[in-house]
Amino acid sequence: MRTKYFFLICFLLIFFFSCEKKEEKKITILVKPKKDISFTDEELMKWKSIIASGTYRTKLIGYGNPFAPFFEEKPRKRKLRALSPLEKWSLKELRLTGIIKKNKKKWALIEDPSGKGYMVSVGTRIGQNEGYIAEIGEDYILIKEKFIDFLGKEIVKDIVIKLRPAEE
Repeated sequence: MRTKYFFLICFLLIFFFSCEKKEEKKITILVKPKKDISFTDEELMKWKSIIASGTYRTKLIGYGNPFAPFFEEKPRKRKLRALSPLEKWSLKELRLTGIIKKNKKKWALIEDPSGKGYMVSVGTRIGQNEGYIAEIGEDYILIKEKFIDFLGKEIVKDIVIKLRPAEE
């Protein structure tokens, strides 16, 4: 029995003494700062002078414009000259109506959408893309036109317009 009371008393003593509140003491030390401390930020002063100067410019040597489009359509530099009536129409709108051969010289008759006819020979300018007639065959004409692809390179295309039957 004694051991039971002994353990009970020990348990109660440990319980009461271990739950005791401990006060923390705060120590405050007052330090007076020196009055003559000065702080200058050199980097901040440099940026303030750059901003105050107005515009800020970067020098990107060897780099392109990051805001420029990847594929840019460049305007063609055309010579300032009067356009012939055939240069005002696209090749799809023009129609080959006849071919005439006289003394080794060939002529072609081309009709525009308004119904006007034009006699043309090799070298005549035709179409909206600086095209010219390169060859007049027995039943066709060969036209060479300049195009600019999506990379900006100039490509010369051969376009054939065939003679259409009279009953059309």
